[in-house]
Amino acid sequence: MIVVGIVGILSAVALPRYLRAMAMAEASSSILEAVSFAEQCAVAHKSGLPVLVTPPGGPARYCDSTSARQIHSRRWSGDASGVVCLGVPASSNHRQAFLRVSGNLSPIIGTIECSFQP
Repeated sequence: MIVVGIVGILSAVALPRYLRAMAMAEASSSILEAVSFAEQCAVAHKSGLPVLVTPPGGPARYCDSTSARQIHSRRWSGDASGVVCLGVPASSNHRQAFLRVSGNLSPIIGTIECSFQP
């Protein structure tokens, strides 16, 4: 009976931490994937050469220098507050990151901006 009580207490403490760590890992992975695709679009935007990009959170699209592109990350479940995308922190209700690729502010690549959506 004592063993069951100890296991119950340990699981009550460990399970929420484990679930939060899983949500943060899922969100970080999703954001890094989207940033990778956004970087490809930014290089294409600056060079003028079209690149076909197929991010996991959206349809395949061409990135080139003619227009800005929005790259969607995969959606994640759970609280990922504290995860950062290009300097922008997520809050507990955010479930997807959006990266906008545009502009010519950099001499090498276009500009990438990140925002979150619930």
